[in-house]
Amino acid sequence: MSDKARTLASIDIGTNTFRLLIANVSGNNFKEIYSERVITRIGQGVSGNGFLRKEAIQRGIFTLKRFSDIISRYDVKGIIATGTSALRDARNSDEFLKQAKAEAGIDIEILSGEEEARKTLSGIFIGIPVPESSLIVDIGGGSTELIVSRDTKPLFIESLSLGVVYLSDRYMRYDPPRKEDIKRMGAEISQRLAPVVNPITKLFTENTVFIGTAGTITTLAAMTQGLRGFDHRKVHNFRISLSSVREIFSDISTISAKERAKYPALEPERFDIIVPGTLILLKIMETFGFKEVIISDYGLREGILLELYNTLR
Repeated sequence: MSDKARTLASIDIGTNTFRLLIANVSGNNFKEIYSERVITRIGQGVSGNGFLRKEAIQRGIFTLKRFSDIISRYDVKGIIATGTSALRDARNSDEFLKQAKAEAGIDIEILSGEEEARKTLSGIFIGIPVPESSLIVDIGGGSTELIVSRDTKPLFIESLSLGVVYLSDRYMRYDPPRKEDIKRMGAEISQRLAPVVNPITKLFTENTVFIGTAGTITTLAAMTQGLRGFDHRKVHNFRISLSSVREIFSDISTISAKERAKYPALEPERFDIIVPGTLILLKIMETFGFKEVIISDYGLREGILLELYNTLR
């Protein structure tokens, strides 16, 4: 098989964020040509009535049309687009898929939770020394994936119906959030984690490390360093201590959305969802006894890009 370089595009259609990557791919390596992410919150409200909102569909289609226009400017030889939690759960996701094809010319594959986790694993170790044993978390808008990996092989995969948009819809109705709502949110996170604690911990070794990916965790890496904006080079492979996560959470959970603007790296679209996202991370670290989390700025978007390359070889 040839490792001939190809220009490919991948689109990760998340519950909160749409991510586009155009890259020159060869083997298991790629050189980024163009990258963009847009917070669409397509999954807002799905946890309530089970339907994508009309305005959310419009935001999503508008973004995909933009992405399609950008892709057309490059000599792209293949495109892959995948949908995750919101499109898995919404009863009217077919409506969105049909519009995406008709208006943006993009075919979307909806991934199961396990497929999402496996494909995320394909991308997460790019540019990070592969540990002997790791617990990986991908905190998304509609779900949280937990993966126990030995080298690069998954030993355990679980997709929890626990995402930042879902928790924000349910518990972040007051600004600043009420103490009782924060407590209830923490209790729900702990309750959903409880069934997987034993299956996960029995696979740990004395060298198991904790790795995190997706928007909440990369944003926290930027916030911890006091960055004025997102910088991949300073975020990827950065480590955040448990004490830093606790410190940030105790601050952002007691102030208003506008007051959270004091963190320059925190986008306005994340002013509310950063609270449940940080609490999910904090609960996982406390539950499994990790003192730090290693940050990967890569994940599903990069994983599906590499898989597309391998199918075209």
